[in-house]
Amino acid sequence: MMKQSRLLMLAQTIAMMSLLSLCAQIVAVPVGPTPPQDRAKVRNDVGPSFPQLSIPPLHFAVVVFDPQIDENSRSLEDDGVWPEVRKTESMRSAHRVKEAIERLNQFDSVAVAPSTQVSADLYLRGHIERSTSEIMRIRWNLIDARGVTWVPSKSSDHRVELGWHKRFYTPGKDAFQPLWNEIANDVHAALKKRAAKHVSITRKNSSRIRRGKAPRLSELDQIAETRDLVLARFFAPELYGDTLRLTNKNQWQISYIPDKKTEEWLRVQAFAKKDQDLANVYDVQYGMFFESANPVYEKWLNDVYPYAREMRLEKRRYRIEQTVGGLVLLATAAAAAGAGSAEASSEALKVGAALGGGLLIKSLFDRADFKDNSAKFDELSKNYHDSFQPMNLVVQGETVTLQGKADSQFTQWRAFLHDFYRQEQADTYAIEIIQ
Repeated sequence: MMKQSRLLMLAQTIAMMSLLSLCAQIVAVPVGPTPPQDRAKVRNDVGPSFPQLSIPPLHFAVVVFDPQIDENSRSLEDDGVWPEVRKTESMRSAHRVKEAIERLNQFDSVAVAPSTQVSADLYLRGHIERSTSEIMRIRWNLIDARGVTWVPSKSSDHRVELGWHKRFYTPGKDAFQPLWNEIANDVHAALKKRAAKHVSITRKNSSRIRRGKAPRLSELDQIAETRDLVLARFFAPELYGDTLRLTNKNQWQISYIPDKKTEEWLRVQAFAKKDQDLANVYDVQYGMFFESANPVYEKWLNDVYPYAREMRLEKRRYRIEQTVGGLVLLATAAAAAGAGSAEASSEALKVGAALGGGLLIKSLFDRADFKDNSAKFDELSKNYHDSFQPMNLVVQGETVTLQGKADSQFTQWRAFLHDFYRQEQADTYAIEIIQ
């Protein structure tokens, strides 16, 4: 009996120690000033700006992010994901990144684009890995017009500190600004390395020219040339198809640079300019979307934040409880086995059951009813993500309408522009884009 009693006491002791450890993790709140590194993490400055680098004119495209959701999944609501909100975030986040990139003060233009079909020197692509109103995590990469990766796929995230909305929020101020700034800083770091090499090659070219040698293209020059040549090949493959070749890495490499004073090249550039005009229209439309969506989205962030935070903490508690529960069950099982009696076994199981009953959790999502706002997000998603407002073109007195999602519309546009280019005497002045 003495041995049985000791085993049972041991099981109870282990259970109680585990419970105390759990409580300490759940209720312990740090006091005192925030450490410097934590303060730096939650800074919400508008964004970084740097002295302008010595680089050629470059066009930067932020492709609308992939919302990364399966609308048929039954787990979306359990995970606190609303499809229409996530679709809104995919476009809003791209616009915020665009603003942060613009503040770098380095690029000739920065635009939100429906896809990588849009002509640009650099493309930032990404998808939303997690978004809860408390935490935003985006996986993104940066590639250039050649298909060369500048920034490999990486995750950037930010967690909004407790009390931010009460202490810092004003209309238009973004709780996730540190995230947009982090991405912009990474872009600038990648650009700065190549800018230094560009300056070095440019200086050496002056010496080469004086010695009667041909100048060399820097990496940034190659990217800008490739952007132009890709469109030239698209419009006139019989003339410019061999200006580029694909490497075994599936990247564009310049074979030669054609004469840029010919009539045909100037015509290609005129069509490229018209192509850019339509891309700019989409960027304007995404900006209009942002102005419409942002007040609604900011209210949603503020309303949902406490529930999202509590859900995260509840999930963390649950993981801890699972670990503690496992220890308790092992201890009670050992006590029951050692006791070798029905009475001792019953007592041991009571220890585990008492703790187990206190470790159950409830979902907080069902306690929050935000469905009144869903109609607003439904409308935004319908008009900008699931479909895009039709784009009308007037061509020689006739109207051509582009329909469907924005990326589908741009595909239709490229097909139309290609066919129009093939017509002799066709001029871009005959195409009017109706916004």
